[in-house]
Amino acid sequence: MKLNRKQIGDVQVLEIEGVMDAEHSSQIKKSFGFIQDEGMRWVVLDLTKVSFIDSTGLGILISLMRQLNEKEGILRLTGLQDEVKSIFEITRLYRVFEIYKSVEQAIEEIKKK
Repeated sequence: MKLNRKQIGDVQVLEIEGVMDAEHSSQIKKSFGFIQDEGMRWVVLDLTKVSFIDSTGLGILISLMRQLNEKEGILRLTGLQDEVKSIFEITRLYRVFEIYKSVEQAIEEIKKK
């Protein structure tokens, strides 16, 4: 799992590459640690390069969303590939997360808040 970060205005964009599963969970949690440490509130996760996600990966995303919500922050997801998208549909988590086709779309919606 690889994480690339970039700042676009007030929004932190995180591009995740690889798989989000139990095997990589400690690495993912560690990678997301800076979000809380640096007090970030607006985060877009670009999942374009995520090939697989399991229940542990979903749990990490839910935990991140809760952390941001407690600080009146926002988490948006973008770029779900077919296999990842089907997991969100099966678990009905598409109802919990706001999911966009592109990073630009997600940032535009965040700025409206």
